Amino acid sequence: MKVLFAVSNESISESIVKKYQKDYKEIISYKNVYYFNAILKEIQRDKSYDRIVISEDLEPFANNDYNAIDKFIFDKLDSISDEAIKSDGEDTPIILISSDRRAKSENMLVKLFGIGIYDALIGQDRSIEQVCKLIKKPRTKKEAKAYYKIESEDVNYKSENEDSVSEVEIQNILAHYKKLGKNEEEYVESFDNIASQYTDSQLKVISKFLPLNVKAVLEVNSPKYQSIMAFSGRTSVQNKKEPESTENGLKINFIENQNNKEKMTRPVVVPTAINTKANKRILDESNEQIDINDIQNQINIKESLISEINEVIPEEPVQETPKKGRGRPRKIVEDPAPDAPKRSRGRPRKVVQQEPEEADVNIFGLNDEDDSEEDNSTVLPGFDVTPNDEEKAIVNESNNFNVDIESLLTRDQKIVAFIGSSKNGTSFIINNLAQIFSGMGINTAILDMTKNKNSYFIYTKNEEELRKIAYDSIENLSNGKAEGIKVNNNLTVYTAMPTQNLNVNVNNMLATLVKNHSLILVDCDFTTPIECFSSAQEIYLIQSMDILTIQPLTEFLRELKTKGALLQEKLKIIINKETKVKGLSSKVLIGGMAFYNDPGMSFMTELFNKDEIKYKIIPFSEEVYSSYMEGIVNCKISTHGYPKNFVKALKDLGNMVYPLLNNKYKPVENYKSKEGFSNNTNDTLNKMKNNY
Repeated sequence: MKVLFAVSNESISESIVKKYQKDYKEIISYKNVYYFNAILKEIQRDKSYDRIVISEDLEPFANNDYNAIDKFIFDKLDSISDEAIKSDGEDTPIILISSDRRAKSENMLVKLFGIGIYDALIGQDRSIEQVCKLIKKPRTKKEAKAYYKIESEDVNYKSENEDSVSEVEIQNILAHYKKLGKNEEEYVESFDNIASQYTDSQLKVISKFLPLNVKAVLEVNSPKYQSIMAFSGRTSVQNKKEPESTENGLKINFIENQNNKEKMTRPVVVPTAINTKANKRILDESNEQIDINDIQNQINIKESLISEINEVIPEEPVQETPKKGRGRPRKIVEDPAPDAPKRSRGRPRKVVQQEPEEADVNIFGLNDEDDSEEDNSTVLPGFDVTPNDEEKAIVNESNNFNVDIESLLTRDQKIVAFIGSSKNGTSFIINNLAQIFSGMGINTAILDMTKNKNSYFIYTKNEEELRKIAYDSIENLSNGKAEGIKVNNNLTVYTAMPTQNLNVNVNNMLATLVKNHSLILVDCDFTTPIECFSSAQEIYLIQSMDILTIQPLTEFLRELKTKGALLQEKLKIIINKETKVKGLSSKVLIGGMAFYNDPGMSFMTELFNKDEIKYKIIPFSEEVYSSYMEGIVNCKISTHGYPKNFVKALKDLGNMVYPLLNNKYKPVENYKSKEGFSNNTNDTLNKMKNNY
């Protein structure tokens, strides 16, 4: 299920998603936008949304003129409903969270019913639970009529102005002709295709804005254009009282005004198509010569202005299919070219001066949700959470869809991330833990999110078939397919080629892994996406006795902390390859890891509380090191042959990563160390802080 949310802040959408996934056991991927225009652009760009959830109070208004507000909202929803069509031609249900002043049977609901919006929520029904129900099962037309309490004869299914053409459509048509370039043979065919979608009155409007070189060709070779323009008279886009500027910074009316300044005062007869390449001269009815450069200047002015608009027009408008059940039938684009102009219901976009995008919008929010049914049925408007400007900008810019991983995890599932500086043994720890867990019958997955992708070389065993699986395994996860390298019955590895350019949705990947595995071990480095750390239940920091590798690790941890992904309760430490070093104990190492020190010693940042973090020690063993290197050479990792004390240390670590009781995962409470440091150790720690 893929949902587009247009509500006042992300907390609302997160709460809806958590509730839905909890009640219906179905994954939702979603995106947030915060303006009506952003909704329209998003559904024009992406036709894969299954539902659209919109708050009527999405944008603030400067006055209480409810008639003007209702007109603005209806115009926006009308345009959105025109574009709310999935790639298979089916309507995308629009779930509207109405304002608190709405009442059943009122005229606004009658108009919404007429454009096919059947899933408005009114009064006390504006709750998370009701939104989830409509996401799961939208209303039928019959159910909506009963809910809205309206009669069929009250409904007007016709657009308010059938003869108008929206600016978006005109811009797309201009973009289409611009892409045709000088291919004059396609001018007529494209115009005939456009003509099949519009009325004659609308074609007159469209024709007025066509480039002069296109008009010249159509006047000679297009019977349809000739018949339309024979008695055209003056036609213009629907008059607008709103300000001329839009978010794109340029409007069609502005283009026309600019062209009017350059219009010639004498009639020009164009007997044949204009060849703009040659500097020819033509005659008017008085046999006076007019330089073709005058006309060319007009063309250049118009096309230069149009090119500014085309920069914001998608280069490949999605070819659309007939709309079902909303107002009058939609027009069909027959032209298979990806540049074919988009079309909607035919009414121009209404322009209302918007607040700057940086302004906070606090129309309705939501308190942090708990699991009680009382909270889940709370009426949506009137809460406090509002995103700050930076969060809003990030949400609007992001193309990734969020999946609430935490709500999908059951009590026997866990995502664990491992991170350490190079050569500290991160992959060594993960590979050995995976062998132990899979040998115990635990459904385990290794997700290799490192730049070097060591797992690719180890687990493909130099076999072409396994290399093919590895190449696609991570991208398949992003698409909902768990198809990794099957090491044994209980261990699957997901990796890729080191040079492979991956374009994946990390949240979708993790959601797919959670659906297919009990324990996910994520091999991370300093290039790993932040979602891997924010979604993990625990983050293990792996550090060897080499103190020079502490600085790059703490620098990365500081970055995670800045982004809110480094939480004390998630952190654990593994001291790997521990050996006796005079003046350097494991606790001293932990003290050094607890702080980031600027190399210039200008500031220091505490990363975690060194006294409360839990840790495990893995001793250095030359025998183990030799055995592991041999396993890498033979592409077969195994703990067989490891000394007993080393295997015990690994199992102790495994019990911390995935504690078991009767072979079932048992979550444990956060560990808090009760062991204090001695005075000598504290002195050493202070020295570490000053030196690193």
